[in-house]
Amino acid sequence: MKNHEEKTDRFGRRYPDGALHKNRRELFQLAGIGLFSSLLAGQAKGEARHQPEFKVLGENDKIDIGDKGKEIIEKAYKLGYDFEKKHGGCCRCTVAALQRAIDFVPEDKALFRTASCLDGGATPNGIQNCGAFTGLGMVIGWLCGADKFGDTKLSHRLIRQVYKQFETEYGSVLCRDVKKKINHDCPEVVARAAKWTAEVLLRQFTNYQ
Repeated sequence: MKNHEEKTDRFGRRYPDGALHKNRRELFQLAGIGLFSSLLAGQAKGEARHQPEFKVLGENDKIDIGDKGKEIIEKAYKLGYDFEKKHGGCCRCTVAALQRAIDFVPEDKALFRTASCLDGGATPNGIQNCGAFTGLGMVIGWLCGADKFGDTKLSHRLIRQVYKQFETEYGSVLCRDVKKKINHDCPEVVARAAKWTAEVLLRQFTNYQ
């Protein structure tokens, strides 16, 4: 039978041989984990603090995009088509296409997430607004709507410009009517919605003509 030796710490407490070193090692490990977690938390808070705050755009705001207007509009069209064809969900795909194509549309995850259940008019019967139209309205409202109850003339004016495009092409903004007019080609619906919205936004807020 082995004779277990004991060691005493600086407070006079006795431990079996090896246990004292083990306890110290575990304590240092826990301290290291705590320090690492604190550093990660601090980094996350710092990143959140340094993210630029989005400024709602007004009637007179203008952004210089050089000669990239046509390129941005074409990109919005292509992304809208590709996203809808690959992922589905006309509302969220319209939002995502505009977020990716236009630099001054923030890629806010909350905005994208909010669009998750609004495709197909958010109903199974298709007699509500086309999801692409809803999505583009969300982006317009996000960019130039009101944070509080106030003036919303600009956002209404811009969405009605896109509405006229829907009326001209499909005769309606209702999901069922739009699908019937375009033979259920939803990727094309999203692509056009993103393109028309990009044109409206660039004409209002940039040097694009």
